[in-house]
Amino acid sequence: MTEKLIKQRGIGAMQNNVIQDGEFVAKALRLNIDIRNLGKAGKPKTVPEMENRIDQYFELCQKAQLNPTVEGLAMAIDYDRRSLFEISKGTFNLPFMDTVKKAKDFIANYDSILATSNKINSAVYCFRAKNFYQMKDTVQVEAVSNQSGDVPNQTGAILENLPEAPDIEVKAEVVESKIAASE
Repeated sequence: MTEKLIKQRGIGAMQNNVIQDGEFVAKALRLNIDIRNLGKAGKPKTVPEMENRIDQYFELCQKAQLNPTVEGLAMAIDYDRRSLFEISKGTFNLPFMDTVKKAKDFIANYDSILATSNKINSAVYCFRAKNFYQMKDTVQVEAVSNQSGDVPNQTGAILENLPEAPDIEVKAEVVESKIAASE
């Protein structure tokens, strides 16, 4: 049986489009089913319930030897990703807001360790950091005041050799005289 692979460019060209490891697929699906079943218990209502559910989620990941994710955490506590983000941001006044934040920080730290150890692709980590951990790229611009009022010469030209700029009043007189002559 031949499989047709999609032609890829860029990052995708480095990866095969077909998951070759059937054992991994089975393990990932088993973990997802276990997490889904954990979430079927409903939304935790108290801090101890939330802590217990989060611990159960991390234990499932450890047992399966698969990485914890924000998506999996959301599914385990019976929330969607957006609601989880809003909870950790403090939009809802829930008693377990700090517990959820700490769980996300745990996952963020885990991802960071994987990235700095070259165990996950840095592009994947950057995406996750920006989208799940509220990290962002920043550019620092430093403004420097020029007290003399002179425009700094960045071209390397010798300023003394440049022609003087025409005086605006002289230019205005020339234009006025041309207008008067044409009338």
